[in-house]
Amino acid sequence: MTRGWGVRQQSVRRLRRWLVLVKLALIGGVVVLAVQHRTDLAGTAATQALRRAGFPDATVAVTELSLEQTRAVVRLDRPGAVGGTLTLRHPLDVLREGRIESLDLSGARLRLDVAKDGTLRIAGYPLTGSAAAGGDRGAADGENVAIPVDTIRLGDAAVTLATPRGTADGTLRLTMTRDGALHRGQATLTAAAKGLPVLTHWTGADTIAETLGTLTAKARLTWDGAALKAQGDLLLADLAGRFGPVSASGINGVLSLPSLFPPVVAPGQTLAVKLLDVGLPLTDGILRFGYGTKGRLSVERAEWRWAGGVLRADPFAIDPTAPRGTVTLRAERVHLGPMLAMVAVDGLEASGTVSGRLPVRIGADSVHLDGGLLEADAPGTLRYDPENPPGFLKGEEGSPTALLMGALTDFRYDTLTATVDGQAGGELAVGIAIRGSNPAFYDGYPVALNLKVSGALDRILRQSLDTYRIPETVRDRMTEFQRKNP
Repeated sequence: MTRGWGVRQQSVRRLRRWLVLVKLALIGGVVVLAVQHRTDLAGTAATQALRRAGFPDATVAVTELSLEQTRAVVRLDRPGAVGGTLTLRHPLDVLREGRIESLDLSGARLRLDVAKDGTLRIAGYPLTGSAAAGGDRGAADGENVAIPVDTIRLGDAAVTLATPRGTADGTLRLTMTRDGALHRGQATLTAAAKGLPVLTHWTGADTIAETLGTLTAKARLTWDGAALKAQGDLLLADLAGRFGPVSASGINGVLSLPSLFPPVVAPGQTLAVKLLDVGLPLTDGILRFGYGTKGRLSVERAEWRWAGGVLRADPFAIDPTAPRGTVTLRAERVHLGPMLAMVAVDGLEASGTVSGRLPVRIGADSVHLDGGLLEADAPGTLRYDPENPPGFLKGEEGSPTALLMGALTDFRYDTLTATVDGQAGGELAVGIAIRGSNPAFYDGYPVALNLKVSGALDRILRQSLDTYRIPETVRDRMTEFQRKNP
């Protein structure tokens, strides 16, 4: 009997242990269901809040919910073009003060859609235009939205600007910190320059095309709950493209922008330009300019070094969205020797310098050189004595061609004048008038020569691209930009 009692006691103990395990399992299940139910409720509440705010296809899936932290996957549109993983840090002591410690958005995708009328939308919600100001899609008119978040961080978000002309892509990194009623911070945006035509189409300019290079912007931001103010610096690295009928390449430098919305470039900004083709291909250049709220590009200095001399533009202003007008280039002491050496004509040598003016007329679809005039600064020499003259300069003794060759073997000019006319992309017509003599030709009898050439000046200027280097002052600013924070 004692043995039977012992067996029953052991069975009871086993049953109790089993019941305890069942109870713990049930309690654990209840806890799991409660947590799951709580995260589901939080996700549902957040989803409904976003949909009421103007995002009808928004969804929020809360994956973590505790007293310290909440994590959720947020999607504002059905395709998932706008969304990311949101992490909120909210320690209990911070929550008691009615604020959130930090908001981090990782793996973010931000697609901004631009309508034909210029309205900017994110997941269907209007960010610009009258639609954004009224209706039941946000705060009441005139009411600032207070964001009770101490720090907002956005890490390497993929940003896409979609317009009727195509898309432009970039990468955005952002940090904002609350300062009283304001949020202040900095952002870095990096994008390929090939998206510039898309961006300029949105702003109403259809004149930029075929762009290459890289753009990096470092901005300082202030948000008051209603409006965003931004200023910063823009790095241009090997930018190239067509700007209406004008083309440029090798554009490098850093621009300071006191305002990003609307864009304003402070006066006195400097860029190095490898090539600017305005009818004459201008190389090895420096531009100093500004861009104001009136949409005018004001050029204070435009200068190119060439063949030992300088080509300099008179100050001018132009609308970059519809470039029109005349820019006067002034040549100062351009050396004939190095200039003609680039032509690589056997037996051709010259000394002396020329100066003058080259009016460049920019039209809707073309660029013309109208009445360019270069004149010798002082007497010099022009020698043409090839070992094997071309056939059209060969002639019997006493013939006009033989006389011309005899005069050019050692010609000492007193005056030299060159006229330049033509269209960009076509041949340039250059007329050369020379007055002087050859001491060995008819005892130095005065000779007047008039020559016509075409195309050579265009080729000469382009050949100087091979030796181009970015000026040290511009390179120093680019290096400083890479080192400093926004």
